[in-house]
Amino acid sequence: MSGGPTTGTQTNLSQPQPTAAVRSQSRGPSVVQIAIVVAILGAGVLVTVLTSDVTRVSEPGVRLVDEQPFLPDKAADWTGGELQGLSESERKLLPADTEGARRSYTDKAGNEVFCSIVLAGREVTSIHRPELCLPGQGWKIENEYTESIPAAAADGGRLKVMRMNMTRAVNSTDGSALPVRCVFVYWFVGKGRVTPYHWQRILWTAKDRVLYNTNHRWAYILIYAPVRKEQMGSDPAQSAAETMQLITRFVQVIYPALVSSQTE
Repeated sequence: MSGGPTTGTQTNLSQPQPTAAVRSQSRGPSVVQIAIVVAILGAGVLVTVLTSDVTRVSEPGVRLVDEQPFLPDKAADWTGGELQGLSESERKLLPADTEGARRSYTDKAGNEVFCSIVLAGREVTSIHRPELCLPGQGWKIENEYTESIPAAAADGGRLKVMRMNMTRAVNSTDGSALPVRCVFVYWFVGKGRVTPYHWQRILWTAKDRVLYNTNHRWAYILIYAPVRKEQMGSDPAQSAAETMQLITRFVQVIYPALVSSQTE
């Protein structure tokens, strides 16, 4: 990534640097710095050795039907479309034991929400942050933050999700580019564990592999809804807030159907 914008004042590279700074560079790394580097390298080697042959796989935290992640065909007043699995391109990119399911849902008012689940197998590379792939599909992340959704089936009655407000330009029938806005939310589900944070999922995964010789079988749940056309001319923050309310209503009715008994 590039740095910030260049200012009009340029640093004089030929200007002599303070003598003290030159002396500190000439001494090389200190003993403490070398020890820290050695400790980090040693920890990396140890983790690699301890996790290179993990033999156990945990149960998933999402409900399965015929070994596939479950998405109901109906949830309250939301009716699901055709159930789909991983695409051919996803099958080529992801480990062979990765499973997935996706559906679109529509309520009686014509609102549409999309829900997908990706479930890892033995390989930890099945799951990744959507921030890594969505920009490659043309999406631009305007802002990103966690949000708490009231959900009776969640631990403590609230589900914390990562929310992203995103935009993308799509071509219309006349060839002009039209802006599209969507609200995305996602979270990770494991056996008895739920988190919106990628770093926490990685930390728990490492702990389970090192201490319990167990590969945690995570699921990644993504839900998104487009801002309706009649809202596109309104204030972006207000239209995003209304779309998030729609997603919240959907999550509240779909969540109990998604989680297994280990996470309810």
